[in-house]
Amino acid sequence: MDRKKLSVLFIICMANSLIYTLPYLQSTYYDSMMAAYGFTHVQMGSLVSAYGAFNILSNFFGGVAADLFDTKKLFVFSMIATGLSGLYSATLPSYPVMLALNIFWSVSTTLTFWSAMIKAVKNLADGAHQGRVFGFKETLCCIITFVFSMSALAVFRFTGEDFVLLLVLYSAMHILVGLLVAVFMPSLPPQGNTDVAQLIKGVGDVIRLKGVWLIGMTIFFTQLVAIIFGRFTPFLTNIGGLSASTVALITIVATNGFANIGSLSGGRISDAMGSPAKFIACVMAVIAVITVGFMFIPWGSETVWLCVAVAVVFRILNGALRSVQFATMAQVDIPPQLIGTASGIISIIGYMPDIFGYTLCGMAMENFPPIAAYRVIFTGLVICCLMGMAVSVTLHRYAKRLKA
Repeated sequence: MDRKKLSVLFIICMANSLIYTLPYLQSTYYDSMMAAYGFTHVQMGSLVSAYGAFNILSNFFGGVAADLFDTKKLFVFSMIATGLSGLYSATLPSYPVMLALNIFWSVSTTLTFWSAMIKAVKNLADGAHQGRVFGFKETLCCIITFVFSMSALAVFRFTGEDFVLLLVLYSAMHILVGLLVAVFMPSLPPQGNTDVAQLIKGVGDVIRLKGVWLIGMTIFFTQLVAIIFGRFTPFLTNIGGLSASTVALITIVATNGFANIGSLSGGRISDAMGSPAKFIACVMAVIAVITVGFMFIPWGSETVWLCVAVAVVFRILNGALRSVQFATMAQVDIPPQLIGTASGIISIIGYMPDIFGYTLCGMAMENFPPIAAYRVIFTGLVICCLMGMAVSVTLHRYAKRLKA
């Protein structure tokens, strides 16, 4: 990758590293957020579920928007609009208002950003190097997110775990990066003379592609796995007895530090294997085996650091999954002018677990004793991995038939 493309990727990664921090802030600061707003476990899960539910529409229209508008303009709107709304969330509004904010974030972080980002990254490499460019993008995002997150955590701990100030800081960072994008990111206008009527027709063409559905279902299960991995944050406080700031530090280091091992090597390994789908199936198998072993560990304060080690390994494997899940698009025949639309349809299918995954985890934590609740959650993880293996193997075989 030449210097010009690398600088574009760096700008993309700066935006991508921040854009989802506010909707998913509970993944790192679960207990602090719940205490600040006074929400229950079910309400905490419902916030992300509302966000995920409206992401269905946002992904659909976002795919069309990515093929219709200049990517740079979409990026600028996404960053500044999310930052300004984040400042309002720092006033600690009521639960209905926070639901409305999460619905708005589905527009500003998904409709106007997600498909545009995938299209922008995919345009940086040819079909033979998609795994590598997406893997490098994931690694670069992890590094940038690590810097942002550690800076925020330092402020969080220095201020006595002030969650409101944390919200203000993250919101201000969104606005600042939005201004940097406006100044330094080059424009990426639509390819050809695409109009709305052609794009709507293209939606039908994309929906009829079997490969699009197989990619979507593969991402569906990788997203369920990621959601369950996120439950390690309350697990380490509720079961392990660690403090909120300590768990936040572990989560940041694992998610944005150690995950680089998986994301950087994942893209290269999948390219070497010649199939991102085959690589995903192998990673799913490893996660299932480790999870079964993890459930035999006597959880508690005596084994908390062993549990931390397992959480770190899971984050490495999650980084490997995330690094190549959209590289599978290069394995099926998608017209170049419909890449944004296809990524939108795939994202609708793939991120549907956001609608129910967090709420189901919250219900388990609400209705079962702590140990039993997490046994239910991690049993679900094993089932998701086995089903994800089946779908990704099917995608791999389908791609081989297309190539033949």
